Amino acid sequence: MRLTVTMPWLVALVLLGLGMGGCNRQDTPQGAYRAFHEGVRKGDERAAWAVLSKSTQDALTERARAVGEASAGSEKPEPQDLFFANVPPPPDVTEVSLVREEGDTATVLVRSPGSNHEVRMVREPSGWKVDLSASLQP
Repeated sequence: MRLTVTMPWLVALVLLGLGMGGCNRQDTPQGAYRAFHEGVRKGDERAAWAVLSKSTQDALTERARAVGEASAGSEKPEPQDLFFANVPPPPDVTEVSLVREEGDTATVLVRSPGSNHEVRMVREPSGWKVDLSASLQP
């Protein structure tokens, strides 16, 4: 009888452990890109921002600072707002595959209906991140 009372707790602990210690979506470049895409698709700026590389975040922060200075302080945009403003929902992704991985950099091929494009990924201490910093350069 005691076993049946404790069984649900045991199952809950196992499931919680699997959820916390299971596959981190940023363990692979493909998983990190999928996490980024899902955040953008759902409009979850915080989740998508967390999967951007530090250099991408830094470039966006610098742009926000420049906009603030150019507006003589009347505008104080948040970097996330600049990045996600007026962004239409991205097309569905049918496949994300690894093209190459060399050390802490990788390239993934993102396939969507009607288009394919490569995305640069970088490994940071917290996992793989989407690196758009080169496309943000003036």
